Amino acid sequence: MKSKIFKGILVSLLFLYFICCVYYLFVNRQDYQWDFEMQYQAAQLLAEGGNPYDIGALIAKTGNQLLYPYPPATLWFYRLFTLTDYNTAYSIFLLLKIGMIISLVLLWRMKFVAKQAGAGFYFFCLLAFNSAIFLDMRAGNINMFEQLMLWLGFYFFLERRFLLFCCFILLGASFKMTPIVFLGLLLLADNREKYSYFFGSSIVFLSYLLIQCVAAPEMLPAFLAIAKGTLIERGMYSPSTIGILKDGFEMLYNTTGISVPEGFQLSLFYIIAGVIILVSLRAYFVLKSLDTEYKDKIILFLFCLVYALIHPRLKDYACVLLIVPSYFIINRMGYLKAYPFLFVLAILPAANVILPGLRTIFNAFIWAYYPLVIAYFMWSLYLYEIYALRERPAEAQAAAGNNDKTEFP
Repeated sequence: MKSKIFKGILVSLLFLYFICCVYYLFVNRQDYQWDFEMQYQAAQLLAEGGNPYDIGALIAKTGNQLLYPYPPATLWFYRLFTLTDYNTAYSIFLLLKIGMIISLVLLWRMKFVAKQAGAGFYFFCLLAFNSAIFLDMRAGNINMFEQLMLWLGFYFFLERRFLLFCCFILLGASFKMTPIVFLGLLLLADNREKYSYFFGSSIVFLSYLLIQCVAAPEMLPAFLAIAKGTLIERGMYSPSTIGILKDGFEMLYNTTGISVPEGFQLSLFYIIAGVIILVSLRAYFVLKSLDTEYKDKIILFLFCLVYALIHPRLKDYACVLLIVPSYFIINRMGYLKAYPFLFVLAILPAANVILPGLRTIFNAFIWAYYPLVIAYFMWSLYLYEIYALRERPAEAQAAAGNNDKTEFP
């Protein structure tokens, strides 16, 4: 009884702290949700008969260098917010985002981790991957809508309701397009109709893009140029694999004067991405041959990690995708003794190092790319877990699910 009361108090305090974070964003609206401000002004420009992909026109309205990187059709979503003034739209968008976050966390708890997960799980959600959820709220990006659609799709994937899975993945990919890769989960499913769902959904998505080419041909070249330009972002705001490679070669040039051709850098990235995919596929085939209760979840979560590791533009707030896969693997029975260490490792915030010599290495790489480092570590744990399952007796495999006793209060 005392334990339940203590857990209830902790959950209440965490929720109160979350409310304080939200309040902070409301009262400092001039400093936050910069992505939404750009998107609002882009839609306003469209309403006035202008071209939201006209860089000069958009910068003149926003006063910053942010550009609209989504397909033309998505502008009509933001047009809804232009029916009111910006301050009101800011509040509405933030409230919608809060509702999505609460819905997403509850979906995670009910369908992807233990239903009795308590304060430890909520604490992890709030702080994991350098507080990715708060980073999303602060930026005002559409990422949380994308995440909610993806996780609803993942739920229906696990339930073998593939039509609904496809619908939600298509919705999730409507803005940033790259999440369409998750349709590839269908190819890993044991279902006779999976190819019909896969190719049917692919045709729908291609039609979505082609219709925009016909309806707004004057916007398409500018949209593609802006979308391509977003790939140059790297470091703490976009801790991607290709980003850390480019920063590494840049540091090499600044230190030694040795210049590595861009083509070699890209080739190295493609090799790394290929190795990640091939190693993960091999682990998938090993897992597929096993009889373990959480097989489908492990496949799904491994797919999420591979997607993040090979994504050319992994934004800091996009690491929300990795919260549940990371929580799931560190909460496995086999990691009971290591659980506190793994838990803290995943929620450790980025920090600066001031020691001479180490400062450059840690600040430019370890801390700037800390979410990526954790993603690689979690990916490695999944590979280890899969091969460990192969070595265990069948009865141990069936019992190797989440161990709720490892849950922090």
